[in-house]
Order: sequence, then C-alpha cells, then structure tokens
Amino acid sequence: MTNTTATRTGFATLIGVILLGGAAWAQSADRLSEADANGDGAIEWQEMVDLRAAAFERLDRNDDGFADSGDAPRIGPAKSRFTEVLDQLSSADSDGDGRISKSEMLEAPSPAFENGDTDGDKVLSADELSALREAASGR
Repeated sequence: MTNTTATRTGFATLIGVILLGGAAWAQSADRLSEADANGDGAIEWQEMVDLRAAAFERLDRNDDGFADSGDAPRIGPAKSRFTEVLDQLSSADSDGDGRISKSEMLEAPSPAFENGDTDGDKVLSADELSALREAASGR
C-alpha cells in the first residue's frame, strides 16, 4: 500500500470513527486516539469537534460549504473512496438533502465517543479509551 493509499484509507476509517459506532468503531478503535490533539492521553469533546471540522475541510473540495458528490474527484480510485466516505456520512445529513453542511458534520452524534464517556464529562479518559479498545477487540 502506498502512503497516499494508506492516508486515504485512514481518513475514511477515521470518518467512520468520528461519526459512527458499531462496525466502524470495531475496525478502528485505535484511530480515535488521533483526535487527541494535545497529546494528554484523553480526548475532549472539543478535540472531536476540531477533528470533524478538519475532516469537513478535506471533504468540501470545492469550498461551497457542503460535502457532496460535487466534491468527488473525477476519476480513479479516489472517486470511489470519496463516495465510500460520503456513504459513511449519510447519517449526518440531518435535513436529508443529500449533502452534508459543516454544522451537520459538527453536530452529528458520535456513538463511539458517547458510549465510551461513561462518566458523562465530555472527555474520554485513558481508562475509558482502554475500555473501548477492549470492547472493540472482544476481550
């Protein structure tokens, strides 16, 4: 796998982690740690929001304020990968218009985060992250 392919694959997996739960989480529990921008071993909700904002900026390739099929590369594997990512994001499309606004992206539920935040403090502590990884691996 080339670095470019690895980056694209990692980005799609990360999208799944920040917006979905279930299978996407189980496949990529360790990817959530990428949200730990300050490197303190915990993930604050604001770090997740910041990660989502950065992901949105990467998806909105034509800078029209929406992530949709108009942002997809024209040809090649990048187009199908982009379509995959948009499919993963479909649950964030709260108004059902077929495109994701930045506010929809930022406000979409994050089951992995919410389920892992057992004390409800909007922070995934190192212990909570460890418990999520163990649950995802079936231990």
